[in-house]
Amino acid sequence: MDNGQTINDRNMLFEDVVKEWLEHKKANVKESTFTQIEVIIRNHVLPTFGYKKIMTIHRPEIKRWIAAFGELDKNGKEKYSFGSRLKYLSVMKSILHYAVHELEVIEKNPADKLRVPVQDSVAIKKEKVKYFSLEELNQLLDFMKTYKYQRFPDYQLYYVFMYFLSKTGLRISEALALRWEDINGDKITIDKQTSRDDNNKVKLTTLKNSSSYRTMKIDPGLVRKLKKFKLKQNELILGNERFHKNEDSIIFQNCHGHYLTPSTIRETMQDYCKKAGVEYKGTHGFRHTHTVLLLESGASLKYVSNRLGHKTIKTTADTYLDITEKIEEDELQKFASYTKR
Repeated sequence: MDNGQTINDRNMLFEDVVKEWLEHKKANVKESTFTQIEVIIRNHVLPTFGYKKIMTIHRPEIKRWIAAFGELDKNGKEKYSFGSRLKYLSVMKSILHYAVHELEVIEKNPADKLRVPVQDSVAIKKEKVKYFSLEELNQLLDFMKTYKYQRFPDYQLYYVFMYFLSKTGLRISEALALRWEDINGDKITIDKQTSRDDNNKVKLTTLKNSSSYRTMKIDPGLVRKLKKFKLKQNELILGNERFHKNEDSIIFQNCHGHYLTPSTIRETMQDYCKKAGVEYKGTHGFRHTHTVLLLESGASLKYVSNRLGHKTIKTTADTYLDITEKIEEDELQKFASYTKR
């Protein structure tokens, strides 16, 4: 009061602040993001700070808390990744910011401008983007095209799925949510994605950000492939009682009429890559491949960014820095060769 400030309940417990903050957060983030935040708070934040009064939490204690997650285990590896520690500290900062500016139970944020310490001051290496070369992609697709499935040999679900991903660069969650009605001629509308609840039951959710909502054009080859796949799918639905129709009329349904699960896709793709003699590149491999091939073919960074549904061009440039640097170097060599006297 001497300083002209009125502080509310200084004895408020940190866990009570968290409850208030979670209510605020629930109305402002996606359900899947909120679930991740709850897990972080339950497992990593409340065990240390939950029982404390909010006014007794000071900067040195927060620094020790976040540093402990970076300690090395018996194998010499950090207990938690740098990315995980960034998330934990970000959540802590947000809670304390809420305590200062909304609840007004503390005067300043003790975690303000605090950084995640890096072990031995070694810079974190950027994870290398994994993608198929054009030769590897063709080798895999050629194998999948002739592969005969055990139950319904002519229902080439994974061949069309891989081909589709390599031609569109969609996130797997976006592709799995697509319905036949989302295709209009040579255009596809992306406005939803799949996710799983705690019981592993599929649900449709909103997209990652506003830029993820997009309509993209597809090439004639993919249009023909999808039409042929739809005919085969309808033929099996009408002519085989063991083949069931998905109630949402999704494109990439299995023979039981169900959505594919990410874990099944990962295991199945790993198996097919091994049989085709091609290294598995992860669930994001086809998205990265589509992007790299676009950039190598001369597509502009702006076009690629819009197609991928990235929020900014910077996201695209940062993710594919190694590829864009190589392309810029090649372009500069072309310029030097053209202008050489």
